[in-house]
Amino acid sequence: MGHTRVMEKEIFADVIEKIQMLTLSQQKFLQEMMANSEKISTISRKKLLKKSFGIWADRKDIKDSIEYVNNIRKDWGSRLERIKS
Repeated sequence: MGHTRVMEKEIFADVIEKIQMLTLSQQKFLQEMMANSEKISTISRKKLLKKSFGIWADRKDIKDSIEYVNNIRKDWGSRLERIKS
């Protein structure tokens, strides 16, 4: 068994032990909270990246995206110097 699985089992056992130390009222509250929690959908990084393409396409204040990004990057050096000093 890998080191990660051993650690996961130890953490799980620790959580169970701590839950058992709670009062019945606290255990019931925890059970209700977990039962009512909504499952958060996970989206793959690839899908998320694809959804982000073109989000600035309709911006009127950005004429040339390459020039815009280069101007932002140019300012990074001066910001870094201010932070260092």
